[in-house]
Amino acid sequence: MLSESEKRAAVLVVSRYGADSSKVFLAVQSVLELRSQGGSADLLDTFQREKLLTANQVSELRFGLDKTSVEPKGMNGAASPGPGGTAPLPVLNSDHEAHDETDATELLDLRALGDFRILRLLGEGGTGSVFLAYDEKENRQVALKVLSRRLAKSDTALDRFNRERKNGTLLRNTNIVRNLDAGQDQQTGMHYLVLEYIDGPSALDLLDKYQRLPVGDALHIILDIARGLEYAHSRNIVHRDIKPGNILLTLSGLAKLADMGLAKRTDEASHLTHARQGFGTPYYMPYEQAMNAKYADARSDIFALGATLYHLVVGEVPFPGTNALEIIDKKAIGAFTPASELNPDVPRALDIILAKMMAREPRERYQTASELIVDLERSNLAAALPSFTDPDRAMEDPVVRQRLAAPATTCLDLRSGVDRSPDNEQIWYVRYQDRKNQPCKAKLTYAQVVQKVRAGKFSPQIEAARTPQGVFKPIATYSEFQEVLQTMLEYKLPPQAEKNSVAIKAPASVPWGWWIALGSGIGMALVLVVTVLFLLRG
Repeated sequence: MLSESEKRAAVLVVSRYGADSSKVFLAVQSVLELRSQGGSADLLDTFQREKLLTANQVSELRFGLDKTSVEPKGMNGAASPGPGGTAPLPVLNSDHEAHDETDATELLDLRALGDFRILRLLGEGGTGSVFLAYDEKENRQVALKVLSRRLAKSDTALDRFNRERKNGTLLRNTNIVRNLDAGQDQQTGMHYLVLEYIDGPSALDLLDKYQRLPVGDALHIILDIARGLEYAHSRNIVHRDIKPGNILLTLSGLAKLADMGLAKRTDEASHLTHARQGFGTPYYMPYEQAMNAKYADARSDIFALGATLYHLVVGEVPFPGTNALEIIDKKAIGAFTPASELNPDVPRALDIILAKMMAREPRERYQTASELIVDLERSNLAAALPSFTDPDRAMEDPVVRQRLAAPATTCLDLRSGVDRSPDNEQIWYVRYQDRKNQPCKAKLTYAQVVQKVRAGKFSPQIEAARTPQGVFKPIATYSEFQEVLQTMLEYKLPPQAEKNSVAIKAPASVPWGWWIALGSGIGMALVLVVTVLFLLRG
């Protein structure tokens, strides 16, 4: 038999986390069968093993069920597990209170809200629930954020919900989740926001799966969010709750900032933030915001973005702690372990950027998101397309195509069919110009480079390096490719290669053109002399 706590957990796996009810039923049956045979089995561990829950979701659920009979809050709520997956994530503001499970259950039973058909629950937080829904009028999927009935009775909560609607309407940026509409359902009386639906994971989901991200992927995400903040700050809006859980990722490779619930306008007074209230999440927000959210400005968002970047590349938060006071005390001191000491893949240049983003005093940080963007772009650390991208989706996204076509962009060859798995054979980063003479960078295997050389698409002077930040040299100077190139000396350069190649050309009747391409320094000079003598004698 299942305990009352386990029964409740099984219900929440479906209603809260959107798991397939038939798979949950089978998992429960397997646990009961094992127990009937005298064995032992943990239900939540079984859900995780069957991939119905993530490790963090199991920790969150276990903590909530063990501690209280009230349902544990979502990742945006007060009782979420911390980055370690075991300790609760402390929150300093009083708005994140227990939500009403009955709201979500009622809406899932109704299967409709206004003109929207509810498909499944995406998540729950301190203010309400978020559902995937179908907009029949516009023939599209959307995300519905529904304010709980309990909070709808509070003028302050309702004012804040309306402010989120207003702020979301003002922000129309590629890197911010769009607010499409808002309304109040006549049948249920519930208030809701209609938001752009993002088809990929959150940055927190990636951390749950991989513990930490490649530096290039993390920088790509943070650079996108910095662009979104640059836009929001220019319109006098400060987010105040930047964290991995509020960064959503499209399958085409764009990162978008979500949840404007704690955002404020810096150009107007507000009665919603009271003295000594520290809105936000302690692991990421700066010291001044923890003391009083009224002090938060654009530089506070930059600090939180730095803490998020640190978490992405290290797998740990820069200021860990088991409670809010412990975390804030560490931020008052302002010292944290450099990221490169915990992850050797982090370059020193990124340590310097992180130190400036998370400086203790706001005046010592980047003063604007624009300044931060300049340093992030100059670092050349961001991947043009992160590894979680679906290449086909990327090619269909006009924003991604435009960015890849920009002259300053170093782009991956999406059509090369590169296997990005860790077990892939030796990888080379090749620099070349596309048909529009735009600089691109292709991430290719050795076999793919050789194939393109033999097909005449790459000449021996195409530059390559073993790492994205390495020194790019002609492939003819690498011993790995010399044997391949030597076997081609007896053949005339293919017409396609002559068209695309930047190699030095010799008369068609003289097969020394390949040797010229292979030479460098003294060797090249010697080959030139021999070539001239050959022509004179001819």
